Amino acid sequence: MTTFPSIEALNVLAARCNESRAFQEAAEWADSKIKLEVGSRPFWIKLYRGKIIDVMEYLPASNALGYDIVIAGAESAWLKLVDVGYKSWALISTGEIAIDGNLIEANRMHEAICILLEALSTEKEGIRNVA
Repeated sequence: MTTFPSIEALNVLAARCNESRAFQEAAEWADSKIKLEVGSRPFWIKLYRGKIIDVMEYLPASNALGYDIVIAGAESAWLKLVDVGYKSWALISTGEIAIDGNLIEANRMHEAICILLEALSTEKEGIRNVA
């Protein structure tokens, strides 16, 4: 079983998002780099034309492309998405998960970001349900 947070879990997340028509439509014009900060563990996701095309651990010295959007929160907040099935907007509106970086790009990608985050939920056959 894939556990979160891990690079394997994010690869499963990428596959799930790439199969989602809603995600593809929301990210159709995307050319964005997202840094996910799950507690002290940073990950990097590249979105391009409706697909997640790359996922890796974020290492500033070896990732020359940087990031456009940061989505950050304590691991306990992320686990609310994964295990409890919270809606992304509920955690964002309370500040448990924060969005930073290029806020114009983040606002433009709002729907895709919410779909991506909610794809973590076990209530929707999220990443913890994948063997």
